[in-house]
Amino acid sequence: MKLLKIAIASLMILSLTACSNEKSKTDSDGVTTITFWGHQEQSWNDAYISIGKKFEAEYPEYKVDFEFFPYDSFESKVQTSLISQSGGSDIYELWGGWGVDFASTGALAKIPDSLASQIENDVYQPTIGALMYEDHLYGMPLEFNIEMGGLLVNDTILNENGYQIPTTWDELIATAQEATVMTDGFYDIKGFDFVNWDSLTYLYTSMILSQGGQYLTDEGKIDFTNDLAYDAMDVLVSLVNEKKITDMEGLVGGGDLEGYQQLYANQALFVPRGPWVIAEGIQSFELEYGKDFEYVALPFYGDEKKFAAETGWAMAVNGNSSVQEGAFKFIEFMFEDDNIREVNLACGQIPAKKSVATSSEYNSKVEYANILVDLLPNAEFIGYFNTDQFKETINDTFVAYVNGDFANAEEACTDLENKLNESLFN
Repeated sequence: MKLLKIAIASLMILSLTACSNEKSKTDSDGVTTITFWGHQEQSWNDAYISIGKKFEAEYPEYKVDFEFFPYDSFESKVQTSLISQSGGSDIYELWGGWGVDFASTGALAKIPDSLASQIENDVYQPTIGALMYEDHLYGMPLEFNIEMGGLLVNDTILNENGYQIPTTWDELIATAQEATVMTDGFYDIKGFDFVNWDSLTYLYTSMILSQGGQYLTDEGKIDFTNDLAYDAMDVLVSLVNEKKITDMEGLVGGGDLEGYQQLYANQALFVPRGPWVIAEGIQSFELEYGKDFEYVALPFYGDEKKFAAETGWAMAVNGNSSVQEGAFKFIEFMFEDDNIREVNLACGQIPAKKSVATSSEYNSKVEYANILVDLLPNAEFIGYFNTDQFKETINDTFVAYVNGDFANAEEACTDLENKLNESLFN
């Protein structure tokens, strides 16, 4: 009986706290405040605030209070809030992959069925893969996070040497070999710098998928012990050890600039990256797109233009928010074509929403859109697991194989498969 009284008292305190929180969200004029946490990025922040003002004009009973944090502290702040399930924001700008960890815990609110149906019927599947749990959706995707299919090109190096944009894998590697310049064992120009945190994994998995293979089993586990996986691993290692068109700096360190930044500094000819890097070339390096550099289609290794993609930036509602109705109204408002397109254009994103990605209103304003948009239906969701751990293990195995720690690709891939299946699913 004593325990029952304590439990009842605790529930009463929680109830009173919830009521108090709900009251504190509404002022004397009946305006309810919805809090929004995002990471600091000026163009992104300006776009969110712009949408917020339009929302407040249409729904004067609500006010959106935006708070933006440096990315490093933002990630830990959001995850700490979701783990503790106390306090925090009403709406989170959420990296999609976090959905795998939090959709099942109650920390995120389930998207209402009517809105979920709108979203699921008009987005590319990989953009919601990590936001789903037990057939329910827990977030609204903002972008198609694409890291495969586009190739940055340094036009200064290309034109000065009379090179052509490669249209096949063999042309890409041959041109990269010809363009590579070394002095006393150090690279002056890297021909094709694919060695970085994201590109290696996406290139490796695409090499398997584009040949008609698969790296996921029917149960969602990892399968890298097959001939296509061995071949892809050997080819990539040979580009470093034999053809020497790049080095391991992008994974083991030793330089001040990332691969795409080296390209902007005339130290690389080709770099495969997502379109998010284009803005840095224009803004930070003060280069002219179409004159100093450009973004073209990356030739696929196999005959099919298939690749993996993970769930990117999204918006989700706090499972413990006292103003979920208003928070979901804001998310539904954000999902409208005009509003989400405004965010996509401001942030340099490929839209998650099919009707926006394929629209003339979007494509006419993004020079590189046609390179990637046609590829989007060919993407496969990377897998329902921690993608950082997936990439880190692939990268570590690649480094070890390049360094001679494995006798052959079969040994390296077997070790890789075992480590991934043990760490991701146990």
